[in-house]
Amino acid sequence: MQRKTIWTALLIALVIGSASFVMADQEKGTAPRAIVQETIKDFGAVNRGDRVTHDFRIDNAGAGALEITDVRPSCGCTVADYDKTIAPGQSGVIKATMDTSNLKGGVAKAVRVYTNDPLNPEINLVIKANVRSQVEIDPGYARFVAVYGEPQKTIVERVWSSEHPDLEILKVESPFEFVKTSFRETPKEEREKGVKGRQWQIAVDLDKDAPVGPMADFIVVSTNHPQLKTVRIPLSGFVRPVLSVTPRVADFGRREVTESQTASLEIRNLGSTAVELGEISTNVKGLDAKIEQVENGRLFKVLLTLEPGAPKGDFEGLVTITTTSSKQPTLEVSVKGVVL
Repeated sequence: MQRKTIWTALLIALVIGSASFVMADQEKGTAPRAIVQETIKDFGAVNRGDRVTHDFRIDNAGAGALEITDVRPSCGCTVADYDKTIAPGQSGVIKATMDTSNLKGGVAKAVRVYTNDPLNPEINLVIKANVRSQVEIDPGYARFVAVYGEPQKTIVERVWSSEHPDLEILKVESPFEFVKTSFRETPKEEREKGVKGRQWQIAVDLDKDAPVGPMADFIVVSTNHPQLKTVRIPLSGFVRPVLSVTPRVADFGRREVTESQTASLEIRNLGSTAVELGEISTNVKGLDAKIEQVENGRLFKVLLTLEPGAPKGDFEGLVTITTTSSKQPTLEVSVKGVVL
């Protein structure tokens, strides 16, 4: 109990001592002093796609040089430029710019400023705005999470402009051949209530034979809006294979094979039809491969066994599995490792 009391007293003394040093520096006039009169800039209503910029003034009221050691915006939509050194009695600027292209509604983005002022080492600056869309799009994005060969639901975007009620869509362009788009004016019975002016619908369809892998780009919409001739709709997603393998590579690492070494893979059927796995083979010497069915037609385990006597050195090859899936009749999995 006495030892704990001693350590507590030492800690308190250390904190007080540190504060005393800081105050002493201030009293001697050797430390900088960062003062920001305006830490929040509210731009009010701005149009989506605008880039708004504000210069935050920072004064050095101390006797030492003020160093801005780092500036960290809260997101990629905000960038900052700044004066790194501010002499005593002088002022500097933190220039913050916010890109509203992917923002909507009320937003507030922070810029964190780090200085060598011992009394004000961290300053938070904020840019605020109410981002309005000259052309409204609901939901405003198209995202697909699909399985190769499986049909997908059509994504429908509703488009209108409150400030330009005679809005007309002139053209819609897809960035991918496997993503089809079409548009039409919304008929009276399908119109959104409370929205004045013309309304439009954009249909976005993903081909069932779209290639496996990620997608990320924009659908470009051309309009007759006098200020906003083109609008971009984010398009993203992923097309997964019918048979998903985890992990994607069977890596044995570096091993001495004085006794059998094993690894396993999980194969999951993501399609709507049951699948059976057939023959399994490998071109890696000393590797044995077997299939176990965990869930009928849906889930399988592949057991890989590296047998004693496998050739020493690096190895890399394939495990090949035949399947009853017409969409993925052959499945290949990479295998690698080092036998010591």
